[in-house]
Formats: sequence, C-alpha cells, structure tokens
Amino acid sequence: MASDSLDALRLVEGIGTVRVLLDDHHDSDKINIGLAADAGYRGTFGSEADDSLEELRDVFLRKAHLAAMERSVAAHLAQTGEGVERIHSLTLRDIRSERHTTALLRRRSAIGLSICPNSRVFVDEHGQSVAPEEIPLKLRFAKSVRISIEGNSHFCRGLLATRYSDSEPIGSSPRITDIRTRRFQ
Repeated sequence: MASDSLDALRLVEGIGTVRVLLDDHHDSDKINIGLAADAGYRGTFGSEADDSLEELRDVFLRKAHLAAMERSVAAHLAQTGEGVERIHSLTLRDIRSERHTTALLRRRSAIGLSICPNSRVFVDEHGQSVAPEEIPLKLRFAKSVRISIEGNSHFCRGLLATRYSDSEPIGSSPRITDIRTRRFQ
C-alpha cells in the first residue's frame, strides 16, 4: 500500500519529485525497487502476485461492509429490544445509531450497494437480501469477521505505537495517533 501513499502525494499540486521508501518490512528492498520503477503490485511481486491488488482491496472492502452491517444490526437490536427474527425486514431507514449508520453507508457505497433509506440492511455483497432462515448463521459469521478486523487493528496500532514511541514527532504533530482514543503515542 506504499504505492497508495505515492499516488496521494503526487496529487499534491507543486510538490515536485516524490520518493516513498518503506522501512523495516520483510520486503522493503523489493517494494522500494518496485516503487522507484512505478512497477505496480504485479510488476513488483511478479509470480508471487496471483491476484491483483484491486482484488485484494475488494476483499477488504467486502469484509468492512460485513463488519459494519453486523455493528449496525447489533446496535439496532440492543436499542430496540427486537429479536433476530426482525433482521430480514430491517431497512436503512430503521437503523438509528448515527455512528454505525454512517459507517455502514460509507461501506455500502464503497462496494456499489444502494444507500437508499428503503434498502434492506442485511444483504450479501451483491445487495441481495439474505433469507430469514440464513440470517443467524450469516450474522455469526459477520460478527467473527468484525472481531477479527478489530483484533488485527488493535494489534497493528500496538505495534506502531511501540515502534515509534521513542521517535521524535515530525513538525508539530506526532507520528502515530490512536484514532479511537485520540491519544498521541
């Protein structure tokens, strides 16, 4: 994803020549050579890159949608006291948690699903409603995906905070921010 950083920096008007270097990664040398050559993911990793980076991003976007959907449904059930039998008929209009709804709408939009208030909440990656009898199993799977994502995020934030905890801040802002607590590491 270092190439994403390079792409974003190149969009800054008047920035001049940009060079992004990845440090302290098991493939730093290979990635840095690929970045310098503008080789892209497949050009950098060759036969190791069975899938394109876009396919990998799509997997992550679908998982993010699944996690956001589960969060929204769980928050709705907790707020209303309704049971899982109600999930199949929930629409985006029914979901009241602004924090969860905003995230869900952003995720749905990212994978091309409807954000119309009358759209069903609990859908597959193609926007098709899930059959009522399949919902309990799919809801458990969505919860396991969410927990996995949250666990990986926590692990990564911890590694970054540990790695850079003794580093001097760049300019007037710190290098690592824990966005969940807004504490600076």
